Amino acid sequence: MRTKIIQNNRQGKRKLFSLLRRDKTGATAVEFALLGIPFMALLFGIVEISILFFITSTVHHAVAEVAREIRTGEFQLSGGGAGEFKAAICSAMSTVGNCDNLRVDVISSASGKFSALALPASPTSCSGTPAEVKACEASDPAMPADQYENTEGGDVVIVRVQYVHHLSVPNELTRLSNAAGNTHVITATTAFKNEPF
Repeated sequence: MRTKIIQNNRQGKRKLFSLLRRDKTGATAVEFALLGIPFMALLFGIVEISILFFITSTVHHAVAEVAREIRTGEFQLSGGGAGEFKAAICSAMSTVGNCDNLRVDVISSASGKFSALALPASPTSCSGTPAEVKACEASDPAMPADQYENTEGGDVVIVRVQYVHHLSVPNELTRLSNAAGNTHVITATTAFKNEPF
């Protein structure tokens, strides 16, 4: 009798194990729980990189187009200054982004040598102890003021535009932040010698 009970118990366990092994209810939920978070992080990371690439392309195009007006003298002859140049860059960006996050530097030299030019410092990236990095990343980057110099025909000129893009996805997932406050500073620079005008 005791042997029969043990045999039935073993058969019952095998039967239960067999049923559990064949039961697929809830498998999708478990698979989604395991793969959903990495998949969503990857998806949002791809969207963030796409947006960043689009804004970068737009900023580079705007700098190339508007800086050409300085090179040909068209901008200077129209009486434009620092405010007008920044507005022209902003307009050429086709309303992609916030113009308050834009920094414009136009540096020139009449010496004819690019080695005589020095651009102002860029915003620094977060560094130091983990506590200092965390405090730095929590604040917006300190953007230096715009620097604009009027140029003449034959001057060598460097035009640099920096745009601060606030990232939506946390930096821990994408590692796209290169400045404080979970931001990415997009820099577009062009150098040329003005045509005689």
